[in-house]
Amino acid sequence: MATEHKGFEQIFDQIGGLGRRQLAIFLAINMGDFVTGWTMLGPVFFSAVPQWLCPQMNRTLNRTDHLSELDDLYGNGTNDSSAIILDTCNSDGGMCPGIQYVSDFTSIVSEWNLICNLKYIGDLITTIQMVGVVLGALIISQLADTFGRKPVWYATITFNGVVGFANAFAPLWEVFAAMRFFNGLCAGGLLIVNFVWALEFTGTKYRTINGAVTFWQISIMTLTLIAYFVRQWKTFVMITSLAPPVVLWLFFRFLPESPRWLAMHDRLDEAKETIDAIARSNKKPAPDMIALQKAIDEEKRRSAHESKYSFWDLFRTPLLTRYTLILMFVWFVQAAMYYGLSLNVRNLPGDIYINTVLLALVDWPATASTAYLNNKIGRRPTMFMFMLIGGLAVFSVMFVGVAGKLETMGTLVTVLALLGKLGVSAAWVVSYLYTAELYPTVVRSIACGAASISGRIGGVAAPQFAYLSSVALELPFIIFGSFALAAAFLGLLLPETNRQALLDALPDWAWCGRQNRHSDLDDQNPDDVMKYGAVENHNVSKGNENTRL
Repeated sequence: MATEHKGFEQIFDQIGGLGRRQLAIFLAINMGDFVTGWTMLGPVFFSAVPQWLCPQMNRTLNRTDHLSELDDLYGNGTNDSSAIILDTCNSDGGMCPGIQYVSDFTSIVSEWNLICNLKYIGDLITTIQMVGVVLGALIISQLADTFGRKPVWYATITFNGVVGFANAFAPLWEVFAAMRFFNGLCAGGLLIVNFVWALEFTGTKYRTINGAVTFWQISIMTLTLIAYFVRQWKTFVMITSLAPPVVLWLFFRFLPESPRWLAMHDRLDEAKETIDAIARSNKKPAPDMIALQKAIDEEKRRSAHESKYSFWDLFRTPLLTRYTLILMFVWFVQAAMYYGLSLNVRNLPGDIYINTVLLALVDWPATASTAYLNNKIGRRPTMFMFMLIGGLAVFSVMFVGVAGKLETMGTLVTVLALLGKLGVSAAWVVSYLYTAELYPTVVRSIACGAASISGRIGGVAAPQFAYLSSVALELPFIIFGSFALAAAFLGLLLPETNRQALLDALPDWAWCGRQNRHSDLDDQNPDDVMKYGAVENHNVSKGNENTRL
């Protein structure tokens, strides 16, 4: 039977897995979701396309239907039916002269006339931002490992606030796009640091709340509320950029550095001070120095052991390769679909503000249902069920489009989009746990990182999938639905991990021409090795028994 290493987890279990002080720290760190949520989904509002009109002299057009809309917008009795063309480009795709924006909000579209043959630029800017998210997850997470969670976290939210505020003063859309790249860089890094920093204060029993209990949904709803009342895009980006860091700096003295990070960097006295404070708050005895030193030695031993492995060890055997490729594809689809549906909200029928709030709200029942079903029926059927529901719901929009009912059946389209978002949100929650449980201890972090990067790439692709709505409104839904259905059935090829012991060791290389590069085979458990289909004979037990794998 594989065993799970304890180390610091045992220390936190002894002093209280999630006491009052730890809960307060956990909640304060997770308020970083307001930075990531407002940054990543801000384009829904500041990249919205307002309605415009083109004055065309000496032309007679019967557009009384649009004149009534303009009456509602202006309230001034516009009545020149020969001078209005609404939301129409020139025959060559260019913008008409004398364009006027008539919606009750401004955006970067109206700022730099990103319409007609420039309409792709809004989604391009969002894509550039998502590229920053990918790189930020790599760069800032490494900085946090080197310099500490707290200083990097505060430096990142501060830099993001300054750059975000400067967005409002960008002279050109190219400059604005470059700034959004750095905003994405910060958001991508914070997504990792938020998770890791909070995790390092909780005991083993309470780890499941990390990632399941967040402020992400609340951040999206408050972002929508701000956008509803602040219709000028420059004011909007200034408020949403500066407000989170100002509030989070109020917690600077309260939030301690991760004791795990401190101990691993030979700052044992500071680590013990933080642990003692948590123990006092939980009314538990502080661990003695011997127990703490043993935990540190265990962590360092594990780190040294795991440092021998790399991304390529996720492909040691054909079976392990299959698992890795399937999970990377599943994460890609889930991220692309999650962010694609969120960013495509402006193309849904109905009010953009109500739809955005509804898309955020469906995440709550998704998370709650997986917490129950994961243990009741298992990881594999839970992920399959939700991906199937999400895929079928989103794909069904195609039939509405083929029937030409997208506008008249707008409520149905919105409901299907919400159901698709619920399905992919729930499946993504399962994937986090599924990925961590499927891989052995020595490459678990590497596997989760690889899956996460695949998901970030899906986030990069999401705005471009959403842009396809300019070709046909139902096209993004067809793509998302097809991918989701493929991911659902491929996920059935993964083994069930519910109630299974966590594995520790990897098998030997099974591909031709590769030899085992590590000398830890004597420590492997036969169950661990057989799990991934190795094919070599090795002495994997202390009794020197040869096992055909």
